[in-house]
Amino acid sequence: MSGSGCERRLGPLDRPLAEAGYDPSEHGVLTVARYYFQSFAFPNSQAWINAFAKAESLFPPGMARAGASEIAVAVLAAVQQMRAARGSGFRFSNPDCPGCARILSPHERQFMEVLVALRRGRRSRAHTAAMLICEGNASETFLVAMSDLAALTGALSPGQVHPVGAQCDRGPAVS
Repeated sequence: MSGSGCERRLGPLDRPLAEAGYDPSEHGVLTVARYYFQSFAFPNSQAWINAFAKAESLFPPGMARAGASEIAVAVLAAVQQMRAARGSGFRFSNPDCPGCARILSPHERQFMEVLVALRRGRRSRAHTAAMLICEGNASETFLVAMSDLAALTGALSPGQVHPVGAQCDRGPAVS
């Protein structure tokens, strides 16, 4: 799973990660999520351990409203809720390969769009993105998990680069 000599090229729906416009928190969430995706795709890799280790380096104290371990657990909760709603596979880039890690897959982009929209107060956009990544299945619990994650990483106003203390909108309570 390492990428020395990686020859991966952009697919028709892939995008360069550098063009996604993610702030450091969003980029960190994607990286941590990729390790969880890897752990589920290749259980023997135990990549979930790397998810926690990477969270510690990507979310130093004071960067977000929560500690690195809380954020890592919140990312896992969001990934699990998405997995429960989806019926098909999830295409992701290998976080251990520098060449692959520079590529944003369409599934990763939809997953991240939910977080980005929630952090910027675009609730309708978040709901649409959640519906797409959950393949039209019930996405309410995924949205709650992503809203919790957005609150932990801090809300952003459009055009803002650093989080503020506002809590993200979780929408109606799910019973």
